[in-house]
Formats: sequence, C-alpha cells, structure tokens
Amino acid sequence: MTGFGRSEASDAGIKVVCEVKSLNGRYLDLDIRLPRFLYELDAAIRKMLQEKLERGSVTMMFNIEFTGDENAPEININHALASAYLDKLNNLSQSLNLEFRDPFSQIIRMQDVIGNAEKTLTEEGKKCILKTAADAVEKLLQFRKQEGQAILTKLTEASAQIRKQLAVVESEEQPRRQNLRNKINNSVAEHVRDNIADPSRLEQEILLYMEKWDIAEEKQRLMQHLDYFDACLKKEPLGRKLNFIAQEMGREMNTMGVKSNHFPMQQAVVLMKEKLEQIKEQVLNIV
Repeated sequence: MTGFGRSEASDAGIKVVCEVKSLNGRYLDLDIRLPRFLYELDAAIRKMLQEKLERGSVTMMFNIEFTGDENAPEININHALASAYLDKLNNLSQSLNLEFRDPFSQIIRMQDVIGNAEKTLTEEGKKCILKTAADAVEKLLQFRKQEGQAILTKLTEASAQIRKQLAVVESEEQPRRQNLRNKINNSVAEHVRDNIADPSRLEQEILLYMEKWDIAEEKQRLMQHLDYFDACLKKEPLGRKLNFIAQEMGREMNTMGVKSNHFPMQQAVVLMKEKLEQIKEQVLNIV
C-alpha cells in the first residue's frame, strides 16, 4: 500500500501541483491538506480517494500559484484598527512614562492590521484542481501496481520455501517414529524390566501414546492452506484474506513444532516460520 504520485497542471489562471503518498495501514486514513480558500473541495476530493483507495494512511498536499496580474492577491489594510492600536499604544506609553519609538513598525505587526483578501476560484479553476488530484492518485495506483509485482514474487518464493521444508518434515516422519518407539521401549526396559504381564497390551499403549504425537493432520492442513494461498495469489489477492490464511498456517506450524519431538523436524518448522514472517510482512503491503 505504500506509494507516491505527483501531478501538476496550469489552467484558468492558476498553477496546481498535487502530491499524494500512502503508507501501510489497516484502514483508510485520509489527510487532505488544502489551502483555506479550497475547503469547499474537501468533500469531493475525499470521495474520490475513498472510491479509488481501500486502505492505507494517505496524505495529499497542494501547492497553488495564481498566475497573471488579474490573479494577483489583494492586500487589505484595516485603517480603523491601526488607528485604534496607535491611540492605545500612545496612552500606554504616557501612563508608563516610556518612549514610544517607531510606532509604524509596531502597528503593522499587530494582528489583522494587514491581511490578504479572501482568494476565490472560478469553476474552471476548481475543475483543474480536482483533475490534478485525480491524476496524482492514478500515478499512485501505478506505483502500487509496480510494487505489487515485486511483492507477488516474494510471496510466491516464500510459499515455495515453506513447501520445501514441509517435504523435509515428511521425509523425517519415519525416522522420528522409529526414534520415538525406541525411546519408549528403552524407558520401559529400564524401569519395568521383566515385570511386563501383558506385552501386547504394552504395545497397544505405546501405539496410543505415539498417536498423540502424530502430525499427519497438521501436515495435511498446512498443505491445504498453502494451496489456497497460492490460488489467491493467482487471482487479485486481498491483503486481509492472505493475512488470515497466514495466521492459519502459523497455527499448524506451531502445533507441528510442539508435537514433532524430533530435531530435524523442529529445525524445518523454524525455517517455515521464518518464511511465514516474511509473508506476513509483505501481506501488509497488499490492499
């Protein structure tokens, strides 16, 4: 969702420069920085942004210059207020017995003595501003699409790496089961020795115990999540959906790591989690 767009245009006696940037965010947060005399356009610009953008912290800034003598800003001087300031400052000077030096430079600094007349725009000028803003947003969207292609490549590679480590887990399944069986048998032989009344019952208990550590379902569900994730990438992916799928993959990986009780498997799970974190970071950049 990060991106930047800039557009400029000149028409109807004005020169407009519009810049818009977006950062990652769960919701659409708009910060439209308009000059005071353009506040009436805020609603139209906000509506346009809401239609084109779904998520992100978006900041839009304008720089507007009036061109031509007919658009030169008018300066207003409040003579009555300046005179009132002069009287009050003279009275204050006399009451404090202080010299009132350079009254002119003091008075023109007073608030509202000198000000610009309220700027106005023609309908053509307003249309020019709205069009420039729309063009800047289109460039932002183009920037996002270019970034999206790079993100797609990273997500595809991360998914492939998780599949690779899942294959490692699968290849270690038989050695893990054999090691687990040997540990149980050795423990029984050490502590129970020759007091086993029913060896077949013991074998059943061992099988039940080993079923508690079985990770077949976790492997199957993780593979299904990966298939769904890759299928979503081939369409137009939604960041929220991909994020939910990544959360489900994380649950399966956590359970697999706890139940595996076999170092090569746990090592592969750690590598899968590393790639999953990369996926979660990249998914935040997808609308």
